[in-house]
Amino acid sequence: MRHLLATPKMIKAAKDDIPQKQSRAERWSYSQQASRKYNLYLRCHVEKGILEVALYYPDSLRSEGRMPTYTVYIDREARKFITYDCINGKWLTAKVNRLQWPHFISWYPCVWASEKDSKAVGRYLGSDKTGYEAIFEYQRMLQLEALEERHRRETAKWDADLAPTPSLPKDWEHWLDKVGVPQNFIFYEYRKGGAKTGYCTYCGKDVPLKDVPRHNKAGRCPRCRHEITYKSIGKLGRCLTTDEACAYLIQPMPDGFIVREFWVQRSYLKNALYQPNIHCAEHWRVIYDRELSPRIYYWGLYRNSLKRWIAGLPSCSWMSPNCIYATHGNRPGQVYGKTLPHLAGDALKRTGLVEWLRARGFHGNPDTYLTVIRKYPRFEQLWKANLPRLTEECWNERYRMDGVFLCAQAPSLTKSLGIDKQELARLRILNGGRLILSWLQEEKASGKPIPDGSLRWLDKCGIKPDDLSFILQKMSVPQICHYLERQAHDSRDSVKQVLSTWQDYLSMAERLGMDTDDEIIYRVRLLRKRHDELVLRCKRADSGKQAEEVLKSHPHLNDICKTLKAKYEYANGDFAVVAPRDALDIIVEGEMLCHCLHSSDRYWDRIETHESYILFLRRASDPDMPYYTLEVEPDGTVRQKRTKYDRQNADIEEAKKFLTEWQGVIKKRLSGSDRRKAKKSRSLREQEFAQMRQDNVIINTGEMSGHRLVDVLTADLMEAA
Repeated sequence: MRHLLATPKMIKAAKDDIPQKQSRAERWSYSQQASRKYNLYLRCHVEKGILEVALYYPDSLRSEGRMPTYTVYIDREARKFITYDCINGKWLTAKVNRLQWPHFISWYPCVWASEKDSKAVGRYLGSDKTGYEAIFEYQRMLQLEALEERHRRETAKWDADLAPTPSLPKDWEHWLDKVGVPQNFIFYEYRKGGAKTGYCTYCGKDVPLKDVPRHNKAGRCPRCRHEITYKSIGKLGRCLTTDEACAYLIQPMPDGFIVREFWVQRSYLKNALYQPNIHCAEHWRVIYDRELSPRIYYWGLYRNSLKRWIAGLPSCSWMSPNCIYATHGNRPGQVYGKTLPHLAGDALKRTGLVEWLRARGFHGNPDTYLTVIRKYPRFEQLWKANLPRLTEECWNERYRMDGVFLCAQAPSLTKSLGIDKQELARLRILNGGRLILSWLQEEKASGKPIPDGSLRWLDKCGIKPDDLSFILQKMSVPQICHYLERQAHDSRDSVKQVLSTWQDYLSMAERLGMDTDDEIIYRVRLLRKRHDELVLRCKRADSGKQAEEVLKSHPHLNDICKTLKAKYEYANGDFAVVAPRDALDIIVEGEMLCHCLHSSDRYWDRIETHESYILFLRRASDPDMPYYTLEVEPDGTVRQKRTKYDRQNADIEEAKKFLTEWQGVIKKRLSGSDRRKAKKSRSLREQEFAQMRQDNVIINTGEMSGHRLVDVLTADLMEAA
């Protein structure tokens, strides 16, 4: 084909195209730019049935250049096009709007072309458009056709698979209105003293009202007995819409059956409340063959081009155009029942789906049921075996049933559950769930019988076999139940708490080298007390190194502690003041009560200098168990009394009476040296309090947060008489 060179007329037009200043809108202002009228120049020629279109860049023409920048060749008969890059000497398949120019050119540029050439292009392409625009539209049409052909290769098999889908039943819309959308209303006009009649959306007529209606109050229609919500017409907005519901339709297919999921709503316009609109959209189709293998389709945007049925599952990404499936659908809904009797004797005969739906009032998700029985085929036998509680618990945890069916390939239900026929009968009589089943499985595996009373008690307390694995080899299940019940009664703790305490106790006993196979050890009578004693022993073992570090900087601590017993210890029938034997006792006390005693050097310094001592307030019934920690001056003045987490509980008021009694007793034991130490201690305390007031020290944590420290310490002070 001959080359199309620019004509003198085109060159002259390019030179005469003087730039004109134009205002261009920016984000916050306008800018002045010089632009020309024409962005491109075009010339065409038809030779041997092929259209040749030359495109020229204006700057080339203004510099006397005659060669085109690009030449486009179009064969209308073959429905093909190709472009030659005259500058770089290579062939391109891009459309004219994707060609690379020295400067930006829009998809629809202003193109100079003679009237003859413009019409020739449109005439050759059979388009009502002319020139450059006709070329662009033609190329885009060919590209879309090619894209549709590529898509058709993928979607044709989908359409063929869905083609046998039966049409909707004739009464489908009526069924959706009455059954598919479960939400109904009674509309009433407000009257003084209460409305006497209202319009029931299910009955479709006015009904007498027995109760005084209130807007948004739930109730039942006195005529049809369906659940309704009262709606005052005066309080309604322009439109009232029910919650979105799922409705399912199951129909036969040549190789099995199809489950179709619809999303349904009913809406009422305020000026037409008696003529509701049903909004129904089908979103899922799942075709099951005779082996229950599913082929899933959903209605969505296909390759950002058109809405259609798409095979597979939609993307869960929130950026996906089909992200609506992340929050809608795939939940229980009403199932259309008229197609089921025929299917029950054919495609659904071996699934048990119809019986399962009938037992649930035709409300459920058929896809979920079929997915479950495909993974756990024994589930169908389970609910048919008259085990309602076990069935319901398994359904609620339907994707975690491995612990129920120990051997899914077993030939019978009992063997798959890991029990025998007698145990299955007991499970049915007890109406047992997964927990009782686990104990029957344990009974079968161990060969040790478990009475029904023990099974009921374990089920009531929620105790699984794994919870008792630490003791099952040492005691029988009835013995364990009796022991836990007695300990819970004596300690007033829950059974779960007793069980945790028991396990901790045996773990600590083993750590301390005790013989946990000895019944005296593992079946201890006072479990809580022995547990706390072992906690103290473990704390002492762990705190030994810390005590050694304290004694390095305070070498007289242990000697001072030994002198406190004779002078400061005292007890009556309710309480006792106990002196520490050494620094280790003080550290363990602080750790047990979780306060700052063992972690602050100031208390060690005060003991070392005889400014104050640390004593323990205990209950007389349990003198070895930490209760309150006391900081006292040499004359018995109590500076602080704190229990767990530096707190004071309500029982401190009773203890104060004892402390007053204690101060009176030790007053007779004090020597002159003790009184001189007490005088010095009182002076140091007053100086410390004065400094706190001056610095305005505020407590920032705990229950006393926001209070002045000196006020708290002053309130806690109990001076000796």
